Amino acid sequence: MSERETLFLTPGEARDAIAHDFFQYPDQRKLLAALVPLVFGDDAYLIQAPNRRRVWLKSSRLKKPAALAVDRLGEFILQQLDRQPPSPELMARICTRVFQAPVTPDRSKDGRSLPGFRVQTGMDDFICLQCGRCCRKLAYKDGCSVADYRHWVELGRTDILKWVGTVRQEGAVIHCRIWMIPGTNRYAETCPWLKRGDTPNRYLCTIHDVRPTICRQYPGTRKHARMTGCGAV
Repeated sequence: MSERETLFLTPGEARDAIAHDFFQYPDQRKLLAALVPLVFGDDAYLIQAPNRRRVWLKSSRLKKPAALAVDRLGEFILQQLDRQPPSPELMARICTRVFQAPVTPDRSKDGRSLPGFRVQTGMDDFICLQCGRCCRKLAYKDGCSVADYRHWVELGRTDILKWVGTVRQEGAVIHCRIWMIPGTNRYAETCPWLKRGDTPNRYLCTIHDVRPTICRQYPGTRKHARMTGCGAV
């Protein structure tokens, strides 16, 4: 499998990716429950409160059962990972559960040989169906990077730049927003570069070769595709 089809994460990046996963998708209660014995020990388990809004987490690693609101369970798991960082092998198992993709301890291949984890993204045979759902439905407004902005400036793409809102500090662009209706402070209801194709339910990106990084990277993994309703999964 090529490097392009895998993702290398340092331990810190892996922890941050887990946190991002916990909070970007709705209701992953089953996943969090499956992580409890990995993070808190084999004897750890959850007891569901009658109203289903709270849980008790029991473990020999805790002085007493922890009573938690269900929506705080992910945060509590992250705190435990910070308090007692797992071994590389265990962290790889945790990442495999969270990302729903094979993860193994590895080292970077960029000459620095940093310890970390290799994620098999499962994207090697992914084929976009051009359904346009990601462009029409997902939140990407703050996904434009300063690097994207600078790239468009270098290319002289004033047609794109007029749809980009910027935040400046001492004259330098430090944050970008897309897509802003030119001359206003309002977001466009749909991506202005998305056009209907020549067949039903098919859409085309008219700036495909210079599209923002957030669009280039979507979907990062098969799980990301499934959880965000991608039609190609």
